Amino acid sequence: MTNTRDKLTEAKHFLEEMQRVSYDPDKFRYELTAFLAASRSITLIMQKEFSEKTGFEDWYIHKRNEIENNPTLKYLHRQRNISHHEHPVLQHNFDPTAQITDSKSTNVILTGTGGSIGILSSPFGSFPKIYPDISVKYYFSDFTDKKKDAITLCQEAIDVMERIVNECENKFKLGMD
Repeated sequence: MTNTRDKLTEAKHFLEEMQRVSYDPDKFRYELTAFLAASRSITLIMQKEFSEKTGFEDWYIHKRNEIENNPTLKYLHRQRNISHHEHPVLQHNFDPTAQITDSKSTNVILTGTGGSIGILSSPFGSFPKIYPDISVKYYFSDFTDKKKDAITLCQEAIDVMERIVNECENKFKLGMD
């Protein structure tokens, strides 16, 4: 396995963890921060690992343009910079939505960040404890496409990066020139 593939696998791990702990806003935020760091590192490791391969630099210039012009990757890169240099990514621009599905298919909308989540609306009067079997979706409040939750955005980023990693590994096989 290349170092680049290993970093992609690490980012996928954090995405899976985000899905697994979505009922816990703090744990979700921690996994998201780790995902943002790992996913951003994929191309940095790729450059280091493949830079000596003939033709890589020219190929990578085109890929870098593709990455920089992808709205999802561009947005998540900005969120990575915010989370590493300014404040936790959920602190200012994140809105979780919890959906509790029972025989009545009820929805509960939550607002807030981290451990201080408040109820915006609930058919129960008070909000029941959130358990792992409850589906919770988190939305970046400043992302332009309000239909895409954080996990959807991260999955889109992984899909693009996996395609680029596959292309790189196929084109510039290590140990061969």
